[in-house]
Amino acid sequence: MAGKQTLLHPEIGTISGIDAGQGVSQFLGIQYATIEDRFAPAVLKEYDGKGLDALKVGPQTAPLPQGAQHEQDLIQHRLPETDVHFLETEGLNLNITVPASHDFEKDGKLPIFLFIHGGGFMVSSASYPQYDMARFVRLSIARDLPIIAISMNYRLGPPGLLTSREMREYGYPSNNALRDQRVAMEWVRKYMSGFGGDIDNITLAGESAGAIACTYHLQSRQPLFTRMMAMSGTSLLTPPLPLEVAEQGYQTAIKALGLEGKPVEERMEKLRRMDAGELRAKCAAVPMLPVADEKMPITGHSFANFKTGKVEIAGASWCEAMMIGDCGFDGSIQGLRLVHRKKGIGKAFCDAIHKSLSSQHAEKLLSGYGISADTDDDMAFERVLQTFNDIGFYAPTIAYAEGFGIKTYMYRFNENNPWQGPWQGRATHILDVALLFQNFNDYLDDTQLRTADAFACSVFKFVHGKEPWEAWGGGAGKVAWVLGPDGMSRTVEDVPAKTGRRPTLLDLAKELGGGLDQLAEVLNGFLKAPLAT
Repeated sequence: MAGKQTLLHPEIGTISGIDAGQGVSQFLGIQYATIEDRFAPAVLKEYDGKGLDALKVGPQTAPLPQGAQHEQDLIQHRLPETDVHFLETEGLNLNITVPASHDFEKDGKLPIFLFIHGGGFMVSSASYPQYDMARFVRLSIARDLPIIAISMNYRLGPPGLLTSREMREYGYPSNNALRDQRVAMEWVRKYMSGFGGDIDNITLAGESAGAIACTYHLQSRQPLFTRMMAMSGTSLLTPPLPLEVAEQGYQTAIKALGLEGKPVEERMEKLRRMDAGELRAKCAAVPMLPVADEKMPITGHSFANFKTGKVEIAGASWCEAMMIGDCGFDGSIQGLRLVHRKKGIGKAFCDAIHKSLSSQHAEKLLSGYGISADTDDDMAFERVLQTFNDIGFYAPTIAYAEGFGIKTYMYRFNENNPWQGPWQGRATHILDVALLFQNFNDYLDDTQLRTADAFACSVFKFVHGKEPWEAWGGGAGKVAWVLGPDGMSRTVEDVPAKTGRRPTLLDLAKELGGGLDQLAEVLNGFLKAPLAT
């Protein structure tokens, strides 16, 4: 069992944490905000100076039995189980990992790496063992680039994203998930100096939905962080829902909950009091995504906006640099949405593409991915997922690099998944973050360990404000750093032939009047279509 470690914080008081070994201390489950009920605004946590215990990870914000294991199954390898429970009112907590022996008075405060987990805004938790930052920080010390790492929890599902006009008028704001994250950033700026953190040197990082959130936080009019890292996700993957669509979703939820025709007060009472699991289950058909929000602000942009330079994102004036990238087969995650349509998917996809595009353009797309009506179901399924990979994960990284207007470092993660499962041998979604935090090192071979080490060390440099590799669009041109396969890493021209990506959608977009936005509409239409009967 890990020993105790204490820290005297000037505002919080004495904090009891754990000695995580090899020069690393952790302060876990620290509540950064309070809420009156599941939909109420998060309020920054204040302290009485009497200190607190931070000896174990805090509760998750959603009722997710075996949630950590289910997410690890997507990675295709499980870690030893840990106890993570659910407690709504205390779920807004964070975990802090620091170098134990760093002399902050003598050597200065350390840069901060603040991480937002993914999970589609519906599942996951910073409390899961795959997000333990002890090995990550330990490696930063060994590489003489020490950092402080923090992971945060935020509200998911209905408490995080259900909204309507009457909820907002009642005092329940939209986008609680994103607002929670903003409060966590506020907490970091207010209190992390007492942990030895440099609050003027914060890197906000996220993966998947966490990366989408990062790109939305770039829209803040007020500076929130120093630099940003987006792993396999941007606002182009998940545009904000228009308020009228969110309103329709709310009415669907009200009907499912049996609250039609009830007074507003009765509706609100039921929403905030009913069992959390029941609420999630009955709202399963309601899209739980960020919504357009003028106050934050949260607005959507198109591929065309980025291409033509018509993107006005406030963060371009205050975010110093961006690291952005994708995995070779991020599209694996969309398999969760399409697996029930796997039988006959080749023909269904071909029919949908021919219905949406001219015969010439449809054939270019289908031949580019090797999909035909009689393609074997397993092969067709994988190739269809490749199209969603390229429109949802690959193309947006280029759009952000071209159109955002700040120094950008592009990476392409191509290390193959070594574990048995449907996508063994592919660079699957979530694999990059699994290797980055070093928590699967005991199950990797030497080549994969080289990739994990190289990726982490490049991130340490970025967090320290150093150049991890040549910037995209700089003196060397449009370049990307390719990690893997087989432990290799190198900087190459960021073109499909050299990065292991496919040119089909990028080339086809040049021939279409609607460009990538038209292709996104076509492909997402198939993704969201109901199963044919």
